[in-house]
Amino acid sequence: MPKRTNIEIDNIPYQYKNRKLQMGKSYTSPDFGSHTVLTDDIFTYIDFYFSGHKKAMKYRNATVSKPKYGDERKYHYSFYWKQAMSFYCAAKTLPIESVPLLSYYSILNAVKAFLAFKCEYIEDFVEDFSRHGLFENTNISGNDLSSIYVGHQNKGVFVLFGRMLEQNFDTIWVSGKLNTIPLKKLFYNLAFIHRAFITTYNTPRGAKIPELFIPVKTSQSPCYFKGNDSNLYLKFEIDSSLFGVAPLTVPTAYINSISSKFKVSNENKFILQSVNGAKRNTQDSLSADFKNGNDELRREFQYIRSSKRLWYLKRTALSNPDVMNINSMLIIMAAMHRISEIVRYKPEQMAHLLNSKENWLLHEFLTLSLDQFIDELAAEITGQDIMCTGIK
Repeated sequence: MPKRTNIEIDNIPYQYKNRKLQMGKSYTSPDFGSHTVLTDDIFTYIDFYFSGHKKAMKYRNATVSKPKYGDERKYHYSFYWKQAMSFYCAAKTLPIESVPLLSYYSILNAVKAFLAFKCEYIEDFVEDFSRHGLFENTNISGNDLSSIYVGHQNKGVFVLFGRMLEQNFDTIWVSGKLNTIPLKKLFYNLAFIHRAFITTYNTPRGAKIPELFIPVKTSQSPCYFKGNDSNLYLKFEIDSSLFGVAPLTVPTAYINSISSKFKVSNENKFILQSVNGAKRNTQDSLSADFKNGNDELRREFQYIRSSKRLWYLKRTALSNPDVMNINSMLIIMAAMHRISEIVRYKPEQMAHLLNSKENWLLHEFLTLSLDQFIDELAAEITGQDIMCTGIK
């Protein structure tokens, strides 16, 4: 019998534990079997989650480490999470000129909670916790976002976080003074402020900045479907309105700028599907092959925190030096650290930026990024999709 060459994909999402199998918010440990959690108090929910997943903090070698670092209980992840919540609440009361400082410390302590929860032994993180792992480039004036740079060191909270989220973190963003990145480039790579970015820098007579994110059809998550080879394929419909009025298909320039992991589905000109399928074990068991494949595909997407499911496919193959294929939480943390330094040491520079043409973009970042970051990190801690209600 001749070997099949054309893969036919089901039209109904694959059912896993009596629910459709879809892309989850978490990058590293998605819980595909859990229900969506609905809450507008994410700090309290994670505190509740921690209380149900108790883990004793311990040293690998208590004889050597305890005299050096002290009582192991003081490094408990719940402590850092409560610190993050305190800074978060305080940040929400401040004027925009002061927000970055407390927002950064909320992010820093939330990351410490995540690392303490995920690391097996205190020795795995305690040395990194004594430093941020980020630094500024002071050799440039910093009159606008394109001339304000941030880089990272070999150790510190940021670096440990990066290595936990990205296996090739040190290759994607090399440490050292020669590899600092401007805030403008960091901002370009964040979906939740992308419209503000495009609006800020596009001018009537200037070259148009290419859209970096393609919206997935509103309120739909990319889902997995079973192929006739029994493998699972990711499939999703993109919002065709990005391409103008009544477009016939996805423009070639967009197809060529997305990852080769995807292709246009034969059945619909605006449905994309993964090229390779991932094996499954049974209807109630997902294979390591599937989980590894999902990890790779997840890095092609970003989402915007909302009461709806707002997913975006990133044009990771776009030929543009400003494209960074790195986790959005790392971008937010690095940018917020740099802006917090400006607030602390050069408030006059912050005032200048807030009175420049980049005012709205900077304002959007400072207003939205802390909630976006905490939402993404909460998914990383729990593996769950946590949605807000949208009720104020």
